[in-house]
Amino acid sequence: MHQGKTLNFHKLSTAIPSAALAATNERLKALRQLTSEGAKIGRDISRLAADLRKVAAPQQEPFIFTSDLETNERLLRSILRDCEDVIYRTLALKGGRALLVYVHGMTDEAGLAKFVIQPLLECSVTIPEPGADIESYIQQHIYAAGIQFIEQPSSIIGEMMGGRTLLLFDGHARVALIGTTQFAKRNVGDSKTEGVVRGPHEAFNETLIDNIALLRRRVRDPNLKIKILNVGDRSGTRAALAYVSNLVKPGLLEEVEKRIAAVSTDIVLTSFKIEELISKHPWSPFPQAEVAERPDTLLNALYGGRVGIMVDGTPLALVVPATFLSMMQATDDYTTQPLGGMLIRMIRYLSSFLAVYLPALYISVVSFHPGMLPTTLAISIAELRSRTPFPSILEAFGMIIILEIFQEAIIRLPQRMVTAASVVGGFVIGTTVVEAGLINPLLVVVVAMTAIASYTASFDFAVGFRVVRIFTLLAASVLGLYGTLLALLFTTVHLCALRSFGESVLGGLFDITLLEDWKDGIVRVPLKLNRTRPKVYGPQDRTRAGDDGG
Repeated sequence: MHQGKTLNFHKLSTAIPSAALAATNERLKALRQLTSEGAKIGRDISRLAADLRKVAAPQQEPFIFTSDLETNERLLRSILRDCEDVIYRTLALKGGRALLVYVHGMTDEAGLAKFVIQPLLECSVTIPEPGADIESYIQQHIYAAGIQFIEQPSSIIGEMMGGRTLLLFDGHARVALIGTTQFAKRNVGDSKTEGVVRGPHEAFNETLIDNIALLRRRVRDPNLKIKILNVGDRSGTRAALAYVSNLVKPGLLEEVEKRIAAVSTDIVLTSFKIEELISKHPWSPFPQAEVAERPDTLLNALYGGRVGIMVDGTPLALVVPATFLSMMQATDDYTTQPLGGMLIRMIRYLSSFLAVYLPALYISVVSFHPGMLPTTLAISIAELRSRTPFPSILEAFGMIIILEIFQEAIIRLPQRMVTAASVVGGFVIGTTVVEAGLINPLLVVVVAMTAIASYTASFDFAVGFRVVRIFTLLAASVLGLYGTLLALLFTTVHLCALRSFGESVLGGLFDITLLEDWKDGIVRVPLKLNRTRPKVYGPQDRTRAGDDGG
């Protein structure tokens, strides 16, 4: 009310019919349809442009470089559209123009300015005429160390995305790749998976070039060969095959190359993916390639006649073929006195057996064959079991499951929380369940010994032990000691039948023709008595040079 007058409010659509909700919805629907059709037309145009670019290009190539600089830049921008970290730098030079294309963050831009851009801008020599030799001009007037000329456009683009710089000149279809790679990386540090007391502490990092340099720095043998391959249809990940040409077993390198070439996958980020794809038995719980994080470990394997596989982006190298004896060895075996190293190795073998079969033996003896125990121990165990409400089999499975959950949680937790989780886990497993009368205290001791024993093996083998442990426990819970022995027999047969690039993982241990390998496999003899390389790997030269000295 205002001075006797009434103010009336009406909908906007009353005055403007086009503003009605129904009309607005119709317009929005039409706009969505137009947007959808526009996007479809854009995709069709892009597909047509790509087809037109491929008309003159070889198969599997996106296009071919021309002698027109603007056309080359347009082709590159089309292929690399929405890649805003790709930098295009045009230079006005004497007699023509040049184009630099590189990825920001992957390229040493200071070095590019000093050794490429500055020399070109200060050059008083005219760019060669179209059709003339441009390679000599580039070699003479650019100070960069690594200059390469590649024909395939797909390879050129892949190298550029990896950190190298493309250099193109107007009037020339030849493209130069300049080595200006520089990116953020982790420095060489200590090994995270291979602990050592007296040996070197340097370990591989995620950069392939650094890892190769770590090998070269330790040995100056020209027979140490490095062969670079590209793996992954989309990622183009670089992998390096390392081997000693006058030692590697004939046919082994060719077999490794053949299997890697047969790998069909879009992206490779870890060495384990290659390990799984080149393995002949993917359903086996045991690894078929040895893992090396330390350059000295890899070199020892290479000079035994084996082949190493290093993958860019992962600090863990692969070694093939792999056997049970090689995967149970450690650097500390050779940095202590022979008797001490032999003792350490024997303890490792014993721990591997306990890590798999100790819970099954406990269940077998306690539940099926208590008469095998001394009377006092049998009475003591019976008294402890009388306080718990569950049978031994359920107790064992419950504790194994708790142990597996605990180990997985420790691996996944942030580093700062590991200590707290360890205290909580130890309190729950070691104290609470016993005081609550849920678990037999002797079983807690058995599970704790099993966990500690499994930590003496490498991580890959320890995972296999965990799988076989559950299988063995199931067999023991059904057949007692007979089930345990059957599981042991089955595991042994499987390891003997399991082959890593033609070599049995465990079969060499029972091969009478390979008994001489025991001196550096089962035991650890002094180096003066170990003058031959392992026969199982078939090295071309079995004699170790330099072991005859006093």
